[in-house]
Amino acid sequence: MVRSLGIIGESGAGKSTVGNAVLRLLAPEFQQTSGTIAINGKALEAMTASERETLRGRRISAIFQDHTASLDPLMSVGAQVEETILSAKPALSKRQARAKALELMARVGIPEPARRYSNYPHQFSGGQRQRIVIAIALAASPDIIIADEPTSALDATVQKQILELLRGLVDETGISIILITHDMGVVSEITDRVLVMRHGQMVEQDGTAKVLDAPAHDYTRKLLAAVPRLRIPAGSADPHDKQRESDCSGQPTADARFLVAQDVSKQFSAPGSGWRFGADKPGFALRNIRMRLPRGTITGIVGESGSGKTTFGRIIAGLDTAPIGRITIGESVFDVSRNGRRSGLLGRVQMIFQDPSVSLNPRMTIAETLNESIRFGAKMRPDDERYGTAEMMDRLGLARSLLSRHPHQLSGGQNQRVCIARALLARPEIIVADEPTSALDVSVQAEIVQLLKGTIADEDVTMVFISHDLAIVQEMCSSVYIFKDGRIEDFGTADFIFSQSSNPYTRAHQRTTPTVYVLSDLTPPSHRLERKQRMF
Repeated sequence: MVRSLGIIGESGAGKSTVGNAVLRLLAPEFQQTSGTIAINGKALEAMTASERETLRGRRISAIFQDHTASLDPLMSVGAQVEETILSAKPALSKRQARAKALELMARVGIPEPARRYSNYPHQFSGGQRQRIVIAIALAASPDIIIADEPTSALDATVQKQILELLRGLVDETGISIILITHDMGVVSEITDRVLVMRHGQMVEQDGTAKVLDAPAHDYTRKLLAAVPRLRIPAGSADPHDKQRESDCSGQPTADARFLVAQDVSKQFSAPGSGWRFGADKPGFALRNIRMRLPRGTITGIVGESGSGKTTFGRIIAGLDTAPIGRITIGESVFDVSRNGRRSGLLGRVQMIFQDPSVSLNPRMTIAETLNESIRFGAKMRPDDERYGTAEMMDRLGLARSLLSRHPHQLSGGQNQRVCIARALLARPEIIVADEPTSALDVSVQAEIVQLLKGTIADEDVTMVFISHDLAIVQEMCSSVYIFKDGRIEDFGTADFIFSQSSNPYTRAHQRTTPTVYVLSDLTPPSHRLERKQRMF
């Protein structure tokens, strides 16, 4: 009996539409033309509105990709989990519901749940908010969970923890999971069966091992060929090499002088601080960060959710401040205690965010968005003439006809290319890319990776690439910084980090990355299945 089904396919294939159809969340303009959706032999169409309402949320729960839209910004996260528990089990007392909520928060990996219970969503990192969403989905003890990209915003360590949790629920409670994802490693680790979709139709369906190891359809083979895979070279050099030890200490190298971060530190108010009594001491988001990046290179920053990597990227971009430290670009020194507009960083650095649908103005056409960026770049550097909108669209593989459209009329991959175009047209010296590929399917992801690599080389721009996907970081970056608890835990060239580093945290981070064994991989299917059983 299949307990976990994976649905894979490119953006626009219809994966999320299937999940929304089961949940009865499709927009009114959608009409069911054929087929039946049945739960325990009873068709959803034959159920009353009350029966369907009871079904959704209690017997069927959902985990959506956009954790920001899934959480109420005006309620504490603990109250939201507790509310769901009481809705499904009204006989419980408030004390029992709170105890259950704390248990769920701990189970999905929220540190110190009793202390964080009264915090609001904005006080958590993106990965932590996704964990809260998963806790809410589990709160009603449902029979089925429809998980739409539940781990795309999570780092490898937390992703492994969530996968173990979901698989454990399948084994222990008999719950069924429909997993909608573009991450083949996640599919390989957790699902029993895989359904491949394209253009709203099923292309292939079979057991996970069979589909991943011996796909029958050309489209499936194309998808699997685009999967980035972490390469750990054999026969690596001595990890205790003295030069490497100096790199791994986090100290800057002598030949990288274009972008310099010197002793950047930032504290945050501990949860419960301010007007509340019994506040804890402030914690550190960043501690004495030192970096030196050469011009025209891509440097990766990797770390768990809450490690400080996004905070550091926002400080470089002038979108956040730090009371201690300074940033130097070329010969110019910037005071990071002042915002980007006052310090001057805003014109030198551009940022590409994870979710293009949020970072693009929905009321502006693509042409208006890009022309605005050109005007900003011309204002900042009037003597630096580069490309117009049409030329940039050609350069990034976008049809010029898209210029008259709005963001909602483009796919996720197209919108992300528009964000890249917008950043380049502003004529920056540095681009900070914060998880720019995590929301994209594997084929579009591969195109964006190659596009960024080529563009950075051609434009002589320095890029800081923030990601939790180690395979993509290895593919793109010449050097890598590993962040942990606001500090630089490890540093070196990409080859060193992925093959020679002896740092325990770095090694553990690599081991927790979900791996998919496909096509030319040497590991036979039986070994992959044995590995899955050991993992869970």
